[in-house]
Amino acid sequence: MNVVIAIYHYPHINFFKNAIRELQRKGIEINLVVRPRGNLTAILDHEIGINYFVFGRYQSTFINKAIDASLNEFRIYNYLSKTPYNVATGIGSIELAHSSFILQKPSVIFTDDVELKLAYYPYKYFAKRIVVPQCTPVKGKRILKYKGFKELAYLHPHRFSPRQTVLQEYGLESGNYIFIREVSNTSTNYYGLTEGYLTNLCPDLKRMGFGIVLSLENKVLKKQFEEYCIILEEPVSDIHSLMHYAAMTIASGDSMARESCLLGTPAIYTGGRKMSINAELERKGCLIPCVPEKQQILDTVSKILNGNLKKQTKKVIDQAIESEWEDTTEVIVNTLLAEIYKDESLISKYKRDN
Repeated sequence: MNVVIAIYHYPHINFFKNAIRELQRKGIEINLVVRPRGNLTAILDHEIGINYFVFGRYQSTFINKAIDASLNEFRIYNYLSKTPYNVATGIGSIELAHSSFILQKPSVIFTDDVELKLAYYPYKYFAKRIVVPQCTPVKGKRILKYKGFKELAYLHPHRFSPRQTVLQEYGLESGNYIFIREVSNTSTNYYGLTEGYLTNLCPDLKRMGFGIVLSLENKVLKKQFEEYCIILEEPVSDIHSLMHYAAMTIASGDSMARESCLLGTPAIYTGGRKMSINAELERKGCLIPCVPEKQQILDTVSKILNGNLKKQTKKVIDQAIESEWEDTTEVIVNTLLAEIYKDESLISKYKRDN
């Protein structure tokens, strides 16, 4: 039995890594197809440690992305046509859905981002099954819904326990620093995102008495922040523990903003995207959208501190994990096994929106 998994971005490694181990324990062979981006392959070697097929490369402009996407269709089809497999899967993987459809093999596509139509519609009609969180506003015979978030595949308490010794490694104290994640404005989802606001923000946060831990995707900007921040060098062995013990997170990337909330740390989200998956955390008061402008962010930082939002966030998230949300790794494994063994009973508890 063989599963092909597509990895395009670092969060994809996190999403699938526990499922990969469980499937391997069940005797399922795993083949990875990887599109390199930044330190992705180095992180993959560190986290997973199995062989993979590399295709294409990360492109920073829309035109180059479009050209490379067309070439990737042929690259993936050529690979899959020579690889015996039972099911292919990935997060929003257009190429896997198309190639598997042509090869008359099932594909299971996971996503929580249907608002980005340019990415969603190309696989919507080709995937055998599309698996989404319950709050996602899509319906159809291919849709399968579960309660929770894709980030709980690796942040659910069954899968992750924070490691306090990470604070000593970086010379930090719990609750006395802010974690900042800045994605590159060349990412498809964030065209037009301003990168410059951090230059003015970090000195102010420093003057407020905070330490600053910065995860910076665009390393060209590194020198601007070395005076004020601890700049992480990926791969980071325990980045989620750093987020867990922070007073709060400021993130322009939506995935890391959600990660912070699910770790019990309130997040200021500056990416500007309106997403149904974020709305659930906004309603719970854990995720606060904010324009990337210095004074508004500083006002929101004060609001979080004065309202003791860190303590409230942890309480709200702990209760939801206990009573509302599922272990997403179990969802991944059950959905793939249902295709491998043609056993619908494995996914009978998940909601179908027809």
